[in-house]
Amino acid sequence: MISLEALKQHFHKALEFYPSTERQVFFQMLCEAYLQLQPHQLVLNAKNQISEEKFKHFEMALIRLKNHEPIQYILERSHFFGLEFLVTPAVLIPRPETEELVAWILEHFKTTDAPTILDLGTGSGCISIALAKNLPNAKVFALDVSADALEIARFNAKKNNVEIHFIESNMLEWKSTQHFDIIVSNPPYVLETEQKQMKDNVLNFEPHLALFVECTSPLIYYKVLKKIAQHNLHANGLCFAEINEAFGTETKALFDEISFQNVILKKDTFGKNRMIKAQKK
Repeated sequence: MISLEALKQHFHKALEFYPSTERQVFFQMLCEAYLQLQPHQLVLNAKNQISEEKFKHFEMALIRLKNHEPIQYILERSHFFGLEFLVTPAVLIPRPETEELVAWILEHFKTTDAPTILDLGTGSGCISIALAKNLPNAKVFALDVSADALEIARFNAKKNNVEIHFIESNMLEWKSTQHFDIIVSNPPYVLETEQKQMKDNVLNFEPHLALFVECTSPLIYYKVLKKIAQHNLHANGLCFAEINEAFGTETKALFDEISFQNVILKKDTFGKNRMIKAQKK
């Protein structure tokens, strides 16, 4: 057996090519998952002996981390807006920027409101579930083209005790006569040419279907989102989307036309154009 203190030294040495702060976070997350120890408990339990079985869990995690696999996929969990989600390579890992999008939407409503919401390209379900959790009277629909992603999203809805009406369909082809108060989407918006700028932990593990869009049609999903918003939003209904910072002006221009009003481009905490809101007239 090995002590927790020795395990920590072994762990940091094996991953010395990672920044120290990142190694520390990885170790804390694994200790919480495998040893049920919170970060503040690690020092107090430094002399504890780790069983061979538990040590094997850490060794398997090290192998995967050395291959740059995201820690969220290793643990099959991620946190978003104070909620825990199952994540696998079938879905994107929820991002802090998307939490900002959810927070922006919630600024427009009281917790007692009962809007009808549509989430296009739901993935893990993080947006729709966070909205349903914070607007308990809302009726929430969530669409995705991937059956595997929807399976994860259904699990996450049940895990977080919310009711979501899931739809398996391609956003580019979906049609409905139903109307909504909110339509939100975080569609694929990373250009294929931007792959070379991405880290291996994203490029080699996260689903390309949910990430990338062809360079010849960078705004294809936003053009479709606009059409869906035109046809399926109630009057004065709101459309929200996460966007590619490089196309903020172009995306805003799509909605700056006769069907919409109060079109706002919003920066994230890093000062990048990251979100857009448009209100249907």
